Amino acid sequence: MTHRRRLFVFGMMITLVLTFLTGCWDRTETNDIAFVLTSSIDLEDDGKYRVTYMLPLPGSMGGASGGGGGTSGGKSYYIDSEVGTTIRDATSKLQMRMSRRLFLSHRRTIVLGEKLAKAGIGIMFDDAARTPESRLTCFLVVTKGRGYDLLNAEPKFERFPSEVIREITKSRRAMATSTKDIGLSLSFNSDPILSYLEAKETQGAKKPSQEIQLVGYGQFKGDRMVGIYKNQEANGLMWMRNRVREHLLTFPLESGKDISILVKEGHTEIKPILQGDKVIFQLTLEAKGVIGEDLSEQDLNKPEAIHKVERKFAEQVKKCVQAAIKQMQKEGTDSAQLGLLVWRSHPNVWNNNLKPQWRDVFKEAEFRIKVEASITETGLINQNVIKDGS
Repeated sequence: MTHRRRLFVFGMMITLVLTFLTGCWDRTETNDIAFVLTSSIDLEDDGKYRVTYMLPLPGSMGGASGGGGGTSGGKSYYIDSEVGTTIRDATSKLQMRMSRRLFLSHRRTIVLGEKLAKAGIGIMFDDAARTPESRLTCFLVVTKGRGYDLLNAEPKFERFPSEVIREITKSRRAMATSTKDIGLSLSFNSDPILSYLEAKETQGAKKPSQEIQLVGYGQFKGDRMVGIYKNQEANGLMWMRNRVREHLLTFPLESGKDISILVKEGHTEIKPILQGDKVIFQLTLEAKGVIGEDLSEQDLNKPEAIHKVERKFAEQVKKCVQAAIKQMQKEGTDSAQLGLLVWRSHPNVWNNNLKPQWRDVFKEAEFRIKVEASITETGLINQNVIKDGS
């Protein structure tokens, strides 16, 4: 009986092992799928949605070739789009004329047209939540005009425009805006921001190309875009959100004598103070920069000259923050998510008094700004040869 029992156990083990070695019954062959590099969503004049996909051409993927835009004679990708009453409806129609199944797991960016952004982007989050392949780490960007026009730009440095969009969005000079970030902001009834890109024709070339550039950040009230943070306002927004990225500030140290400072590091501490029905935000900013160019003819080896530059540097950072606050309060958009800070520090007051009327309260909020700026490097590896000889 013991021998039979051992044979029975051994037979059961063999059966179980064979069960787990039956192969990949649900496999998907690479030859059966079409990898989506990026996509765009636009709102048509009749209220329907246009979905556009950029897909690599398998027959053009071998070996290195010319830059994006097909300098070697042909593109290694193609673009197609379709219109539907919903986003999924448009995608389904597009799938009907494709020999391969659309595969979204490799998509890293989604471009939203300006008209859709102004009408409201909330609709796309219903589709994203029902598509397991759609990643929440995918970057959301908004563009001037139509989204598919940005996909049709032909930048020279990269093989695919989608790569340019992704690299610019996550670069050290930009605040990345992922699907997850936007979704969390909207779920808290906060106001998100989206990177704002546009195609721009190169200058000085005999054969100009269309490059993609970061203009600033879309200003949203809820899920609707109401403005754009550019230049000074965009820089100030980075400080307000405590997500300072490397950027250049150029300003006159004296009349007609400019200086350029590269901001290398920055930190912002914001403390909300409640005084009755009034909200006060106390901002303490720490900025560190490197002098990139100096046309002010200052002797930067002298402490008094450096202190003068640091004072002017602090003034410029403060002006950027004030410009961002002014634009936020004008539209009543809490793009810096300051309401979240109030909720964390005063949860009962927020839930009972401030939350229902936060936009109105935010418009009247007071901001007290203190900036501590320092120059960590003068940028000089030796003295200017011309100045030495003068």
